[in-house]
Order: sequence, then structure tokens, then C-alpha cells
Amino acid sequence: MAPPDQHPDYTTARARQQAAWQDIMAVSEQLLHSAKRQDWENIDLLHARREHLLDQFFRETLVQDMIPTVQQGIKNIREQDSDIVQMVKNNRDQLGAESKRLQLMKTRVKGYLSADK
Repeated sequence: MAPPDQHPDYTTARARQQAAWQDIMAVSEQLLHSAKRQDWENIDLLHARREHLLDQFFRETLVQDMIPTVQQGIKNIREQDSDIVQMVKNNRDQLGAESKRLQLMKTRVKGYLSADK
């Protein structure tokens, strides 16, 4: 009889889980690249997709030798998500500063226009 890690069911489950985890990590990379490009709409779509993939992935018991890979992947995802959150905050701050600048310009234009009357 074959050892458990060489059993056909184990091998199939491991291959399926490995492919699913690679998909999750690929979507996570796409999220980071979208944030770097400030493609916020795509981030929403990718985030929803990754959440769905994670939900599906963790419905099945992990094969033993996938645990270290998943643990490292989760660490990477957390770091990437932290970077994305910081990029979103920076973008929000830049938009706020731009909004204030535009409001000031609008006030100045109104002042110039009212001075001509």
C-alpha cells in the first residue's frame, strides 16, 4: 500500500489546492499592480474575486504539505494589502489637497469676476 502522501486522492487534492493557491496569489499580485497604477475600480473587482477564491479554498481541509506554502502566502498577502491600504490613503490625501487647491482657485476666480463689475 502506498504512503498517504503518494495516494492518488492525496496527490489529486494537493494538485488542486496548489493550483487554487497559485490563482489566489496571482490575483493578489494583480491587486498590488492595480494599486500602483491607481486603478481603483479594478481593485474592487479583484478584491471581490480574491475573497471568493479564498472562501472556496478554505472550504476544503488543507493537505499537510501545503500548510507552509499557505502560511507564507498569507503573510505576503497581508504585507501587500498593507501596502495597498497605504497607497489608497496617499491617493485620498492627494485628492483632498487637489480639491482644496481647486476650491481656492474657484474662490479667486469669483473674486476677480466680481471685481470687474
